[in-house]
Amino acid sequence: MLVELIKALLIGIIASAPPGPVWMLVLQKTFCHGRQGGFAAGAGSAVVDTLFAVASLLAFMYVQDFMQAHIIWILIIGGLLVSGVGLVMLRRKPMKNKTLEDTTKTKAAQFALQAAGCVIANPGALAFMFALVALFRLDIGSAVSPTWAIVLFIFLGALLWWFSFTYIADKMRNNFNVKTINRVNKFAGYAVLAFGAVLFIRGILLI
Repeated sequence: MLVELIKALLIGIIASAPPGPVWMLVLQKTFCHGRQGGFAAGAGSAVVDTLFAVASLLAFMYVQDFMQAHIIWILIIGGLLVSGVGLVMLRRKPMKNKTLEDTTKTKAAQFALQAAGCVIANPGALAFMFALVALFRLDIGSAVSPTWAIVLFIFLGALLWWFSFTYIADKMRNNFNVKTINRVNKFAGYAVLAFGAVLFIRGILLI
């Protein structure tokens, strides 16, 4: 069982590691709201990655067929959703000093939902999770390796990644001046907006 749990932990870490819109979102939230805000966004991503893992473990063929049958609308709606997150990031006012903004429970929930939306909107994230589950050949569904334990460790692995990511981002923030932080925030917003536009255009081209 220990080997399977280590595999699950690694899947959670690796699934969160590829650079993308969630990276940019978490980076911006960490720069503006501190580690608490960034980790809230990362936790939202971790929840969706875990749900993708559950889908991969329990219903691979069904979910794959559903994705293929609805890929056009997934790309179009997902692209609009991710673009919307990018626009929200771009509309925030530039920071005048390095004072962190408070992260209330409501804001933390908003950040988590934004990150979750970015993951859901990216069909590649689900495909990547499928590939990881197949690669690691998890032994699940037995008394030795219960499914709930595997899923829990995938979630913990994703959380561990975002905990480490926000720690490093927070340290980077301390070495940047306000002007640089604002530039990074703008770049992050444009990167997320561009990613959403690419998804949307791919969906339109498939019509």
